[in-house]
Amino acid sequence: MKKLLVLVVLFMVTFTVYGQSRPTLAILPFTGGNVSDGETLAELFSFDRTLTNAFTPVPRTSINNAIQQEQKFQMSSGMTDPETIARLGQQLGARYILSGSITRLGGQQLLIITIMQIENLQMIAGDFRTYNNISEIRSQLPDMVKNIVTATQTNTSRLQKLAILPFQTPSGDREADALAQILAIEIIRTGTYAVFPRTRTLEQVQAEYRTQSSNNTADWYSISIGQGDNPLLVLSGAVRRLGQDRMFNVAMINVETGVQNKGESVEYQVIEEGLEAMQELAGRLTENVGTEFRVSTVQEILNAVDTINRANTNNYTITLTGDITIGLNDRDIRFTSNSKKTITIRGDNRVRSLNSLRTTSGQEHPLFDVASNITLILRGNLRLTTSAYRVIIVHANGTLQMEDGVFIIDTFNGIVIKEGGIFNMNGGTISGHRGSGVECSGIFTMTGGAISGNGNNVNGSNGGGVAVFYGSFTMTGGTISNNTAIGRQKNSQGGFIDGYGGGVYISFYSNVVFIKTGGTITDNRADVLGTNVVGSAHGKDIRNYRNTTAGPNVNLDSRRAGNAGGWE
Repeated sequence: MKKLLVLVVLFMVTFTVYGQSRPTLAILPFTGGNVSDGETLAELFSFDRTLTNAFTPVPRTSINNAIQQEQKFQMSSGMTDPETIARLGQQLGARYILSGSITRLGGQQLLIITIMQIENLQMIAGDFRTYNNISEIRSQLPDMVKNIVTATQTNTSRLQKLAILPFQTPSGDREADALAQILAIEIIRTGTYAVFPRTRTLEQVQAEYRTQSSNNTADWYSISIGQGDNPLLVLSGAVRRLGQDRMFNVAMINVETGVQNKGESVEYQVIEEGLEAMQELAGRLTENVGTEFRVSTVQEILNAVDTINRANTNNYTITLTGDITIGLNDRDIRFTSNSKKTITIRGDNRVRSLNSLRTTSGQEHPLFDVASNITLILRGNLRLTTSAYRVIIVHANGTLQMEDGVFIIDTFNGIVIKEGGIFNMNGGTISGHRGSGVECSGIFTMTGGAISGNGNNVNGSNGGGVAVFYGSFTMTGGTISNNTAIGRQKNSQGGFIDGYGGGVYISFYSNVVFIKTGGTITDNRADVLGTNVVGSAHGKDIRNYRNTTAGPNVNLDSRRAGNAGGWE
């Protein structure tokens, strides 16, 4: 079998506009293999005219001196420790660093080259070549350099961010390390993710993410992770053996939740099959992954919404990188329904506020309007407020999903679910609303989070926490507490209307279904009846109510009259 030498180029940069002042680039001596070959390849890159027109090379003498001073400088299969690269970059005054190593891929040799942007260490391009003799690389150099320079012009700011962790491999299995890097290249080529290398375990990356989210980031972590660019997703993998077959198993994990988003596996026996397998695996991992929009101004978020509305079925993420206020004269944020789309809105590495100053003025101006075929996911480090009558309206065949780290506060009604709309509350907090925290005429499922401190409107209200007029409410977790149903005098002869169901109000006049099998409803207040829960049986009068706490072991079912199912 003829010799195979694969040249891998991983270019790690943020967006740079070609033609502006040339950024500095340090090209480190390549390690491994024949020392002279490594030096020669490094020099060939540094002499290329296309490269030197795009970058200002750092003198080789300065590089060698910096490496000698860096005691911990080590490379393994080209995956250089990001913290070491950051230190070297600072010493050299380089914005980018190119490094490489020669290793083996089964019975073949492999040359791996990495180029890192010091500020956030992002990979945005890759390339590999095969040849019989190392001297042949000279004829292939122009194409590779062209790819590198072109990559500096690519804007990846809208892509979701993916950190690639070290892969678990059998002892001494360098082939698997090489294939892991080829997988990273193939993922980058799809244009789906902005890729970041990591030399730490998943637990350490999660700890760093939590540290950044607490706004208490250590200086060094700011360098090694990249301020404001901490990836939400990580790719973790392992190489397994099953008889003569080798299995490459990978999982894509959400750092914030620890939940696996995707898991894939491919098999191969020889290296040629391994290269093809990495291409196949990258295709599977990047299926149905959408675009990320990073926004910090009103115009940026409105532009993102317009782009999403014009686009086809896909997944989209809007990440707030600053606090945004929608002014009185600004347009509403409305997601249209020309096709099925999933849209995630979240803060970056700290809690970001999105506030609307729009008022009712004869019509509703919710902060978000969720139309048919739209799934809106609110996730992490996000605070929503508005001066309007509602924060979010979910229309028929629209879906709202709320996760941990989301705060919806301080308006009249928080979330309104129209008939045929769906709201899944898995976490977060809905609080401080003058009317109901959630007003439901559709399907509401609560598995976690808190609905508290709502219903303080002096003009009267029912269901301070949750008011269900039609449809259904299923509660399996979370807490509904400290909400109020204010009574209002019916007439001068006495008697009250409103003031029913401080925690949960089930309409007296419709076939609403309320089922509770978990969670807690406690410490609510009602002026008339049902301190914590009040409801009807089969749409007839008030049959069911509960004044005492309904803890996680208390099951409630509005379809049962009397005190069945834990009702009083």
